[in-house]
Amino acid sequence: MLVRARWEKETRILLLSGRFDKFGRVPIETALAAGEGRACNHVVMDFSRVSSMDSAGIGRLLLLYHSLRRKGMALTVINPKPSVATLLDLANLTTIIPIMQEKPEIRSVA
Repeated sequence: MLVRARWEKETRILLLSGRFDKFGRVPIETALAAGEGRACNHVVMDFSRVSSMDSAGIGRLLLLYHSLRRKGMALTVINPKPSVATLLDLANLTTIIPIMQEKPEIRSVA
C-alpha cells in the first residue's frame, strides 16, 4: 500500500493506493507520525485508489478509529470503490466510521 499525505487546515488527508490489508499499517502509521506535533482534529482517508480490502484491513481500520478517538480526533473514509464500500457495510463499519463519496466538510471535533 502506498500512502500520500497532505494537510488541509487541521485535517490530515491520506490518499491510499493499493490493497488495504495487514501490511497497510506501517505506511499509514508513518504518514500519521510525520504530522505529530501539528494540530490535528480529523483524519480523512481517501479510498478512491484502494483496489481491495480484506478482514485484516477492516481490523486495522477499526483499531485506527479507536486510536484516533482516544486522541480526540475524528476519522472519515471517503470515496471507496463499490466493492470496498460493500465490504465496509457488511462489516457494519458504516455505523461507526463516517463513509461518504465526497470530501467531507472539515470541522472540529466537539
